[in-house]
This record gives sequence, C-alpha cells and structure tokens, in this order.
Amino acid sequence: MTTPFRLAAAARLLLLILIAAPLVRAENVLPSPTSETAARTVVALSEGVPSHPKQVTLSPASSGTGLNVAVAAGPAGFPGVNFVPAIPYDLAGAGYIEARVTNTCEQIISVSLRVDSGADTCAGSAYLKPGESGKARAFFATPGKASAPVNAAAISQIIVFTGKNEKAARTFRIDALVAAGRPGEQAPTNPDLVRTKPANGLIFGDSVAFDPAKQLVARAGAKAGSAGAGKPVDVTFTGKPDQNALLRPAQGFWDLGDFLQVKVRVKNTGSAPASLTVQLTSRGGVSDFSTTGKPVAPGATTDIVISFIPTTPFEIIADPAQEVLEGKKSWGVRETPGARYTSHQTTGVVLTPADATKPASFQILAIGASAPPPATAPAWLGQRPPVAGEWVKTFEDNFDGTAYDETKWNPYSGNYWDKRVGFSKRNIIVGDGVARLRIEKRDGFHNDDPNGKATTFATGWLDSYGKWTQRYGYYEVRVKLPTAPSMFPAFWLMPERGPKEWPSYRRSETKDGGMEFDVFEGQSMWGPYRTTFGMHWDGYVKYHKSAGTSVHYNQPDKDGFFTIGMLWTPGHVSVYSQGRLGGSWDSPRVGSVQSYLIFDMLPGGFEYDPLDPAKLPADLVIDYVRVWQRKDLASPDDGPKSLK
Repeated sequence: MTTPFRLAAAARLLLLILIAAPLVRAENVLPSPTSETAARTVVALSEGVPSHPKQVTLSPASSGTGLNVAVAAGPAGFPGVNFVPAIPYDLAGAGYIEARVTNTCEQIISVSLRVDSGADTCAGSAYLKPGESGKARAFFATPGKASAPVNAAAISQIIVFTGKNEKAARTFRIDALVAAGRPGEQAPTNPDLVRTKPANGLIFGDSVAFDPAKQLVARAGAKAGSAGAGKPVDVTFTGKPDQNALLRPAQGFWDLGDFLQVKVRVKNTGSAPASLTVQLTSRGGVSDFSTTGKPVAPGATTDIVISFIPTTPFEIIADPAQEVLEGKKSWGVRETPGARYTSHQTTGVVLTPADATKPASFQILAIGASAPPPATAPAWLGQRPPVAGEWVKTFEDNFDGTAYDETKWNPYSGNYWDKRVGFSKRNIIVGDGVARLRIEKRDGFHNDDPNGKATTFATGWLDSYGKWTQRYGYYEVRVKLPTAPSMFPAFWLMPERGPKEWPSYRRSETKDGGMEFDVFEGQSMWGPYRTTFGMHWDGYVKYHKSAGTSVHYNQPDKDGFFTIGMLWTPGHVSVYSQGRLGGSWDSPRVGSVQSYLIFDMLPGGFEYDPLDPAKLPADLVIDYVRVWQRKDLASPDDGPKSLK
C-alpha cells in the first residue's frame, strides 16, 4: 500500500504533467443530449491520441467500432488515450460521460475515465476481469479532488487510462464514449462506504435503531441476540476457543472522528465472575483492546473504555532489513495493537471472553463514543524537549502581536496543490495570542499578485525559507485544527541548502540526505484529533520513498488545542503529542540537511469530503511554534539567514 502522505511540490507537479501530456486537437462533432435517457456518442474514438506515445499504442478494433489500447510495461503513471477538442464539447443537458470498455488482457485491471472542464474534473472507474466488459462513469456534478462541479457545456478534455504498470503489458478496448443522464445527477453512493455519525456518539442503547439480524454476528459457537431497539444484547460464550461476538453498523461505517474513545457498558449475567475484552474494528485495522480488568461479579455492571490512542507507540518500518524481519513489506508501521485503526470508518465492536476456557454470559447495555477529559500534560511541555541533553531554544514565535513577524516568515509560495486557492497576506490573521491561517471564498490573485493566477478562494501560508533553518533539534507547535469539510492543514519541514543562487527546487531537494518531515497533517474527514506523521526522501519521481503513519491520535487540552513535537537527531526521529511519545523511526536514512519550517492551510488532501463554501471561513489556529537545539548537534548554518 502506498503511504498516504502529502506529496511535496515537485510530486504534485509531476502528476499534473502526466495527466496533461501534449495532445492532438479534435473537432466536437456531435450535439449534446436532450433528455436523461438519450445516450449520445461524445466523439469518434479514432480521434483519440496516446497519452504516452512511447508506451501506448492505439489501433482500430476488428469490429470497426472500438479502439484497442495496448499499454507496454513502463514508467508512465496514467497511460491511456486523450481526447481534446478544438472547441470544447458542449454536453449541457447530460449528467455524465460513460466509457464502455472491455478488458482484453489476462490480468484484472482498472480502467478509469477522467473528464475536465478547465481546472475542474470528475472521474470514474471500472474494475474488470479478463474478457469482462464494463462502464466507467464520470458525473459532472460529482467533482474530483480539489475541484468544483464540472461545466458540462465546456468539456475541455477526456482521458481514458489504466494504472501504472512497470512489470507487465496490459490491453483494453474502448467500445464507446457516450453522454447521458440528468443534469445535476450525482454519482450513486456505495452503501458499503456510507459513514454515519451516531447522534451524541450513541452507537447502541436507548432508542437507537437496531436490527439484530443485520447487526449481530456470533462466531465459533458463541450466541448473541436482542429483542431490538432499546433492548440489551445478550452474549453467551460456551468455553470453547475463538469465540466472539460482533456488533456492527446496519450499513457502511460508524464515523467516530469527533471522538477519542468508545465506552461499552456490560452486565455479567452468568453465575460466576468473568472478564470481557473489547476491541474496535475499522476499514484500516483494529483498535487497541481493553478489558474489564478484574473479573466482574455475577449481576454486577461495569464500563469498558477503548481508547483510540494506542498504549504501544508506533514503530515506523522503512529499512529493507526490517521489512525482511517483519515477514512482509510494510507501508509504514509495525503491526501493533491500534496502529491502523481509522475511527471515521469503524466497522464494529468485537466482544471476546478474557478466559476462553470458561463459560460466560454478558448483557451489552450501551455503547457510546466520547472525548475523554483533558490529560494532565507533563511539566516540560512547551518549556523544553522531552529528552535529556544540553538544549538551547533557537526559534520561538508566540504570535503575541497583531501581524506576523516578517523577519521569520514568508507569506507567499508556489501553490502546487489546488489551483482554485491563492495565498494572501489578508488570510494570515494575528491577534489574541494566536495566528490563524484562514481559508475563505474570496476572489483574488495567488500571492496577491495582480499579474498572477486569478483564484476563487484565499488562504494563508507561512514558511521560513531563506530566513531561518536548522538541522536536528526538537520542534513543537500548539494548534487547533479546523472541522469544515475538505480541510488539509499541516506543519512540515523541507530541506534548504546550497548557495542562494541555486533555484529553490534544487535547494529543497530531498535527495542526498535531504528529507521532507511531516510533523502533522490533518484531514477534516478524520475529525479534529487524528493526524499523520511521516517522511519523504530521494526525490518525488522514480526513486521517491516514504514512511510513516496516517493514524496518529491527539488528545486536546482544556482549550481544544493539542501540542505536537518532533524530535530529530542523527539517525532518529520521533513524534510526541501532549508530551506522550506517539511513535518513532530509527534509520541511517533519517534526514541530515538544514531545513526550514512551513505552516499551510489547504483544501483537499488524500482523503476528503467535498469543499463546501457555505461552511467557510475555516482556520488553522497556531498558538506557538518553538524549536530547541542540542548544543553538541549545533552547526554554523543553524539560525537566521539574515545574520549569515
């Protein structure tokens, strides 16, 4: 599995180049459909051109009505066929474009359809067995990543492609490209992917709708039953191995992103003291587990609390030797309890007897998600690094004024993530002891440059490029994440080295000891408490490597802020949240190059709900950023660049 972390600027730019390869223009030859039932051909398939001529070959189908696509093994990320009109296709009146495709190779493949209208996109895919035909539909009203709904009257490009394949050739046939459907029609929702937020966090109990036939599963001879909504679940274990009972959603997932724990209230209905173990399941993996502790007396009731924050800190795996020891290739973390649990995709609550050799019976009275009370922070938090050493504070900004400090921060940069959004000084709001990077719906120009790209959203950006760098040290921020849909805030470090005459891309290369450090990235789809922690190195193209986790839960303080810190020393990097060690990575490849600081607040990301302008503005709130350096690790290049 590919580690789902932020791609830096060069990587995002590469993806745009791969998708928008040079194209041959074609004419818009057919009118738009006039009703939702009329399927009209969009364009003659003969007008398609290979996206990557060195890897993609096109030929007419033997039937005379289709287009054969042969994709040789190679490095192209999105090999396929491009259709670009000299005059945009006008498909007003339709709801989607449909690619009818057939898999003509011997492997299972995915064939995708992407439709562009300027910067806005929509897409769909068909997963096909050998010889199987299917339909990939791209709905104009269901936007793609970082996009608004597509303008059906101005389709500027259509792409039909398969995935990257460096080992084996693939072939498929495009049988037709048609437009149909009703204007405004949305892509159908897969019921298996529906996320439901339980009201007030209540998953089971009181008057919560509950269907025992759909939502209860007993395994290996265990028994589970209920009379329905408002009635307890009775669970019986007979003393045989591998018995458990699962309580699951009626469909899709429980979205528990607004919480940090689940509490299960149980009653021992057996004749002897017994203990119960509870664990949560999710699309990503299982949570840590929790038990009743000491056995529960017959007739007694107790609560079992399962925290989303694992007891065991995660351990990042990236070295080949470690992967061999692990027995399989890992995408980021060693398999420990809770290391992959994704709360917004919770699929069930598993009940297991603590002693599988003895019969036991319990009633499940209620299950609810909640946020625990604020944890007591250690005295060192915000005052010093978490480990011993002779440390000196080297950078601090508490945002106590009314404007950002121009000696420390730049407000402008290239935007390689979402072209609808421009960076603006107006969206860096300093006051009341915090800085707010605010995204809002406001027309303007990227980087406040009237000669630059016009944008429809504005946001704030802060980085210390050219003004301050450090190699190694402890980096700590206190922040509050936004909750509006599609928010993607982050605090990260990038390399900065070489003479000032070098272009920025070269000074920020992650090769030769350079490394991108993602101290945290948030995705509002996950809720306000879960973040990433990860690293990228060896460039962002063919040799790009990454390691880390997208499952790092943070418990906020009484004001709703949480404090994240990254400790970076030679061969070691680790992350702390509210003073607790979250996880670490020890490797010779940990970065060893001077780096600068970046805060950003962008929409989109790698997992997101659509951006909703009605729920803006939204802020990343920064209380402080503080950096320390261990004296024996200090170098002459550390510190403000203006003093060099």
